[in-house]
Amino acid sequence: NVKVTPSTYATLSAHPNIVGCKLSHGDVSYHAQIAANPSIDHTHFHTFTGLGQQLLPILALGCAGTIDGSAGFFPKSVVRLYELSTKENKTAEDVKEARALQFKISSVEELVVKFGTVGIKEAVSRVLGLGDRDGTRLPLIGGIPGGDAEWENWKGAVGELEKVEASL
Repeated sequence: NVKVTPSTYATLSAHPNIVGCKLSHGDVSYHAQIAANPSIDHTHFHTFTGLGQQLLPILALGCAGTIDGSAGFFPKSVVRLYELSTKENKTAEDVKEARALQFKISSVEELVVKFGTVGIKEAVSRVLGLGDRDGTRLPLIGGIPGGDAEWENWKGAVGELEKVEASL
């Protein structure tokens, strides 16, 4: 990842053809310095995270949302977390549900962090039955290292989010 400074994003945000940025690093301070910067027109320029495990906190900072790999196999869960996080007049129950859902999404997101595109393709195949487990491109072909044995390590977290997804 290349970390562009928040001041550079502020400059870029003034360009009429640049409408946003996606930050795929874990530095929440950068998200805040861009999404909450009063010199940026946030009706034109939107800040996104590339990490679903940051969705709840970055929305509180003014970011627009996430462009995330785990949304490819658990889309309803990610949308539900977004809806809960951006809801006006949240109840205590809404906050509790959002925190529990963020925990589950964060736990599954570690698969994406560890294996990248290969992990996403594997999960889409195993969870949704779409594509092939090693349906990525060379040199990444072959699925997640460790195959079925490695997938067993993720079944608990994946299973919890599958239950949520099925309920939505």
